[in-house]
Amino acid sequence: MAEYYPKTGVCYDHTERSKIYMIYTFGCNAACDHCLVESGPKKRGKLDPTIAGELLRVGAAHGKNFLDLSGGEMMLYPKEVLEVASIARDLGYYVCLNTNAYWARTPTKARSMLSRLQEAGVQAIFPSASAYHLKYVPLERVKNLRQACWDLGVTYELNWVYSDQPETDEWIKQEMGLDGETIYFDSLTTSGNNQETMDRLKQVYTRRVPNDLDDCLSVHLGVNPHGHVVSSCQMTATNEKFMGTPFFLGNFYETPFEEILRAEQESPVVQFLYRNPHPALHRLLAEDGDIGEYYRTTFTARTYYGVTDYYLDLFRDDRIMSWMEQRLPEITFPRAELSAS
Repeated sequence: MAEYYPKTGVCYDHTERSKIYMIYTFGCNAACDHCLVESGPKKRGKLDPTIAGELLRVGAAHGKNFLDLSGGEMMLYPKEVLEVASIARDLGYYVCLNTNAYWARTPTKARSMLSRLQEAGVQAIFPSASAYHLKYVPLERVKNLRQACWDLGVTYELNWVYSDQPETDEWIKQEMGLDGETIYFDSLTTSGNNQETMDRLKQVYTRRVPNDLDDCLSVHLGVNPHGHVVSSCQMTATNEKFMGTPFFLGNFYETPFEEILRAEQESPVVQFLYRNPHPALHRLLAEDGDIGEYYRTTFTARTYYGVTDYYLDLFRDDRIMSWMEQRLPEITFPRAELSAS
């Protein structure tokens, strides 16, 4: 599977430094094999409207104005979704909601609930569809939600997952009539609920050298019920792989969120990546007179499933990190031309 993420949609209309990706709960009605946060019916851990509201208020004071609500399945707590969305709306956020659409049992129920969400401030819905979700959520419910979005004028973007079941993938596409519809998918994150499935997915997804890596704008601030604050929407259940790197910004239960956001703003690595999507850093490293030869020899032939793992590999290299800490603060923003082809 060698497709690239479509460079369009809601996430492309907002800057990375303006975003908060909020994993509100690890609980879910489903336990999909591929779920990178390993959510499921038995999983515990969630935020509450008071905590979420405070994070949003502090975020707004530091320039955040885009909220992507997710889980698990946040719609297990519809009253809390409405409350958090209303807080975000009143603070000036553009509010999105990820959901597996289990609650859209009929067209009427889908439209009724979506109308309440829209009134609370939700402007975009990202339903999920895949062979893995199908085990828990009938496809008809995703179709119900899609139609309700179309009827009510709520932005709808389908979260798609390429599975290790190509016949099922094709059936879903045909059943939903996806020919001509833009579908949104992410690179493979090798954490999930079922390791055997994840091993098979490694054969489905394409590993790429840095020069060929895709960028689905996954580098922006995320929070979760553990209190973790990570500069990536590809957070995992534990976020262990992010710890000790520039992407792991702290824990808001241990450090005031305002201090964490100041650290985010003062991080030359994070700020460069927010403003300069891949392959900007790759090109900067490859063409630099001091580090270029070492970088080209060490990294340009390595392969990765996604840009996040590429960045984490760079962060583990002391020589590369030393160069970034010295060189990136000297760069004047914006430098978007670095990522232009």
